Amino acid sequence: MYQKSPSSLIKHIDFMILDLLCFMISLFLACTLRLQFEGFRYSELYGRLLIITALVHICASAFDNGYKNILRRGYLKEFVVVFRHVVIVITLTLIVQFFLKISNEALSRLVIGYMAVISLVVIWIERIVWKNVIRHRLKKNPRLMLLATDRSGAERILWQLRDQMIDFSIKGIALIDSSGDRNAVPDVSPESIDGVPIVANADTLLDYLRANAIDEILFSVPQKTAIPPELIRQCSLMGITIHLEVRSSSEMGTARFEENFAGLAVMTSYLKLITLGQAFLKRAMDIAGGLVGVLLTGILFVFVAPAIYLSDPGPIFFGQERVGKNGRIFKLYKFRSMYQDAEARKAELMEKNEMKGQIFKIENDPRIIGSGPDGTRHGIGHFIRTTSIDEFPQFWNVLRGDMSLVGTRPPLIGEVEEYDIHHRARLAVKPGITGLWQVSGRNDIVDFEEIVKLDTTYIQNWSISFDIKILFKTVAVVFTRKGSK
Repeated sequence: MYQKSPSSLIKHIDFMILDLLCFMISLFLACTLRLQFEGFRYSELYGRLLIITALVHICASAFDNGYKNILRRGYLKEFVVVFRHVVIVITLTLIVQFFLKISNEALSRLVIGYMAVISLVVIWIERIVWKNVIRHRLKKNPRLMLLATDRSGAERILWQLRDQMIDFSIKGIALIDSSGDRNAVPDVSPESIDGVPIVANADTLLDYLRANAIDEILFSVPQKTAIPPELIRQCSLMGITIHLEVRSSSEMGTARFEENFAGLAVMTSYLKLITLGQAFLKRAMDIAGGLVGVLLTGILFVFVAPAIYLSDPGPIFFGQERVGKNGRIFKLYKFRSMYQDAEARKAELMEKNEMKGQIFKIENDPRIIGSGPDGTRHGIGHFIRTTSIDEFPQFWNVLRGDMSLVGTRPPLIGEVEEYDIHHRARLAVKPGITGLWQVSGRNDIVDFEEIVKLDTTYIQNWSISFDIKILFKTVAVVFTRKGSK
């Protein structure tokens, strides 16, 4: 799913709120300095001043567009911008008070002066600190981009994006030669351009996308170099967001729009577009659900841990590397329901696989704790799996941000390596503890293509209400044990 950049005010509403709090603190400190302990006598007067200041600040922020490119500004430039904003807010506040005739002799000029100076310093420090916090967070989990272009285009774009790469990172370059042979990469070509590695050409691009974590791809080639329409179509099938800096866009997906991407005029194609508000609500749901889930996991641990250990001494939790959003690798946690050598025994059971495609499932699995040599017994492992108790530790993955409450099933690395092009589309969202597949039959569905179809349907029709509907259905499925084995 692709999140279009909102207006600078909405995008940086956190700065607006923090600035407002700084104005409030500055007025409080100014009153304390000037009036000391007698400030309560003028609380009504300065309370009105605070309300007017807050309203003026919000209006000035909306019309002045002072938060645009805030993350890219240096210390000195930020000080100049803050100085300008404080002057505007204080001046307009005094003008409003004058015309509304709510100012009087009791309003201290020194309080206004102190407030202006204090707010200038406090807001400047607040913005510097908060920007560093945001930059650190974005640096830990940036949007990963692949640049598909020719050599001159790569040099031009990397130079232009040098100061723009805050919330995204150019992971590599797919070099498309402009001489006519789009697959050619001369032997004398460097292994990197401006520090960014050359990882593919047009012929190997799809293989690279299939094997690596990439969120978006930017195509930028001269008009004389044609991008193969099939190449763009295959990228669309993968669910990767495409930015195309060319005039022709007829081969891109129908869901697209024009935008300014880091100073480049591009046509963007996506599998699903979500707003900032929708992304915020989904993450808020994940955090709230994750906290409750972790608490329930702790309670279950008291009862489940001894049962697992007595049946098969060893670790209580099982950690396994899975593939997350757009190919990111993370460690998924579960209560252990299988013997410790389960992965080693998987190969000998492959001929019994009941699934069609890149998923392994058998009904009578002898690797499950307490299942017996033929897998038909129903011990503690079977109980943990059929009641979905084994899934509860994944709420920790939800809190960490690796997973969501609702999404697609997180596949194994080996499964992804066998994916066809269109299978990768199911990686376009964070994997979930539950999803449309789980509430549509789960283990009763034996065709992997049907799972991919359900996952793609979920992504294309995603909404907050859809997630809530799936969560309610999940509760019903867990209690009835429908589709569980």
